[in-house]
Amino acid sequence: MSTPALYDPADPSRSAVALVNHHLTWLKLGGLYLDFTKTPRDIPEGRGWCRAEPLPEVLWPAHAELAVVVHFFPDPLFRRNDNTGHLPPGAMQHWTERLDACADALADCGFVVEEWGIPRTPDLHSGADLVVYRLPAGRTPSPRTAEDLRHAHPPRPNFQTRRSTDIWPIEALLERADPPLFSRHEQQDTGALRTGRCIVRDVDEHLWPPGTQDCALVTWEPAPLYQRAPNQSTPPPGAYTHWLQGVTYLAQTLIGAGYQIRRRTRPSHPETDRDDTFLVYLPIPEGTDPPSTTSLIRPSTRPRWKAERPVA
Repeated sequence: MSTPALYDPADPSRSAVALVNHHLTWLKLGGLYLDFTKTPRDIPEGRGWCRAEPLPEVLWPAHAELAVVVHFFPDPLFRRNDNTGHLPPGAMQHWTERLDACADALADCGFVVEEWGIPRTPDLHSGADLVVYRLPAGRTPSPRTAEDLRHAHPPRPNFQTRRSTDIWPIEALLERADPPLFSRHEQQDTGALRTGRCIVRDVDEHLWPPGTQDCALVTWEPAPLYQRAPNQSTPPPGAYTHWLQGVTYLAQTLIGAGYQIRRRTRPSHPETDRDDTFLVYLPIPEGTDPPSTTSLIRPSTRPRWKAERPVA
C-alpha cells in the first residue's frame, strides 16, 4: 500500500476525505471520481464503487478523531432505471453484498462504519451512505441498542420530494429573540444584529444521528464589528467576549425552547474560526412505535456498526 495522505487536525474536512479516499483507491473500491453513473476504470466490474465526502464536525460520532461520509454506488449493471423504475435481477443481492463488503474492507483498515438515518434500498435510491470514522486507541463505538433499531425510519424514495426538516420554527424562534439572532431581511438588518447572526440549514436525513429527529444546523456568525477580515491574523478587540456571549445566548435560546443541541468537540475561537455551528434536534419520544416499512428492504444482518475485525 502506498503511503496514505496524512490527516491534519487543523484541516479536518479536507484531510479526512483525502485519507479515506486514499484507502478506497488502494482497496480498488473508489476514490475521487465525479460521474456516479459510471465506474472508475481501475475498479473491477461488478464491485460498485465508493467516494468519501466531508462530514461537518458537529455531526461526528462521540470521541471520533476524524469522520467522513462514504457514498456507495452499485455497479451500473444493477442500478434501477430512473426512467422506467425497472430494477435489474440480482440488484438487491448485489447491493447487500457489496455494501457489506465495502464496510468490511474499511473496517479492516481501522475505521468504524455505521449507517444512520433513513435507510436506502436499490428500488428507491441510486446509492447508499455510510458514516466512516476513526477512534483513538482504546475507545469503542457507542453501542447500538434495540431502541436505535426501533427508531429506524422507513425507506423513502429519493425521486419524491423528501420530508426535510421544517426549519422555519427555529428561524422564527431566533427572529423573536430579544435581541434577535436571525433576520429575514439580510441586507437591511445584518448590521443591527448586535448579538451575531444565525443561518439555519436542514440536515440530510441519512445524517440524522440515531435516536434523533427534525435535525437542523444553526451557524452563528459574529456581528460585523467583530468579524476578522480575510487579511487579518487576529480578530478585532472585544471579539472573544462577543463570541462567548453570542454562542451562550444562542444555546440558552434554543434549550429554553425545548431543543437539544450539540457542538463539535474541537473548541471554536475567533482567532481560528469565522463562525460556530450547532446541531439542533429533538429526540424521538420514548414509546414511539416504529413506522411501517416497504416490502423491499435490505435484508442485511450486519450490525449497526462494524469496527476492525480481529485477526484470526
